[in-house]
Amino acid sequence: MQVVDLREGYDDAQRNYEQTRQLLEQYPNLAGIYNIGGASDGVARALKEAGQQHRVVFIGHGLTPDTRSLLIDGTMDAVITQSPMEALMSCVRIFCNLRDKRSPMNGVELARSQVIFRENLP
Repeated sequence: MQVVDLREGYDDAQRNYEQTRQLLEQYPNLAGIYNIGGASDGVARALKEAGQQHRVVFIGHGLTPDTRSLLIDGTMDAVITQSPMEALMSCVRIFCNLRDKRSPMNGVELARSQVIFRENLP
């Protein structure tokens, strides 16, 4: 496997759509797309228009109504997600520890990630 290109979509569906179309044209044997940002619907639209939604592995971030639909219809293969509330509470604990002159990570759990597939949708 080789990483062939890096693109910035700025969480913009139209930009992600256009860049995905370019990638599919430039790399006809593209194996996968990893969208670390938002606006996965733009990537999905380009994959569907090219008839590649079941051939190209598509992994994104954040379980939303859009990404849920893409998992269900098979366009998206996996979504990596974290609980924003857990992340927020970890930050609060760190600041409280600093305020109280304790070790910053005292009692702080690392944020857990979850990989969601169509088969384990909550």
